[in-house]
Amino acid sequence: MAYSKAEQETVLVFDNEIREWKVYTAVPKHIRKLMEFGKEIKVMDKDEKGTQIAIQCILSEKNVTLRKERVLTEEQRQRIAERMRKTS
Repeated sequence: MAYSKAEQETVLVFDNEIREWKVYTAVPKHIRKLMEFGKEIKVMDKDEKGTQIAIQCILSEKNVTLRKERVLTEEQRQRIAERMRKTS
């Protein structure tokens, strides 16, 4: 059985000595992404259909980027939308 929304989490731990991220996740969206490019993937749990519902993996330091959330004004949104319309 899949985890409830309240039980789903993703945990990232950075090991500064070896410059890698250790990741655990039970969030389906994150599982799908990590299955594409994670290393040393370990399936921690499966549901009754055999679908992975929790995994652990390793990511390189370059795979994770921390950045400030971009907040746009309405004017900036309109300019971006106009540029997109011109390129389509």
